[in-house]
Parts: sequence; structure tokens; C-alpha cells
Amino acid sequence: MKASEAPTIQHPNWNQYRNRIIAAIADVEVMMQQLGKGINSEVLTEEVAERLMMEIDTPEAYEALLKLVRATRDIAREGLRMTREEQGGQYALILV
Repeated sequence: MKASEAPTIQHPNWNQYRNRIIAAIADVEVMMQQLGKGINSEVLTEEVAERLMMEIDTPEAYEALLKLVRATRDIAREGLRMTREEQGGQYALILV
């Protein structure tokens, strides 16, 4: 998929798309935690696009994806925190 063709908030598949973004963010966050490293939003956006096999084809599409990553990053982190607490630090993430 091209980033410029990604669903927007008015699209019927918006929630599914947003959830895939959150799952990809969580996956990258876990990897960075395991490596003991941090990651900025710009690099995270590129990693998310790569995991979702999304081609960032225009500057506008990149900016839209970057804004979505920034807006949902805390949601992904909170999900990871809750999962760690519920499962005593053990968890597995599956990207759909």
C-alpha cells in the first residue's frame, strides 16, 4: 500500500488501520526496549511503514503518517505497560 492511499478518519476501515499502526508501534517499541535504545518519532514512522509494507510516496503522506504515529505512540506504550503488568513481564505481540 502507498501511504498516500491509506485510510483517513472518514474511511470505514479507519479503526482497523489505526489499530495496525498501534500494533506496529508497539512491536518497534518492544524491540527498542530489548536493545536498550530509544527511537525518535521520525525513525519510528519509517519503521512502522516498513513493518506494514507501506511505501511512503509523498511528503504529505509522510507527514500524515508521522502525525498518526505521534498521536498513537502513547496508546501503544500504555498497551505494552498494561500487558506487562497483567502477564508479569511476559508478552507476545502479533502483527496482523
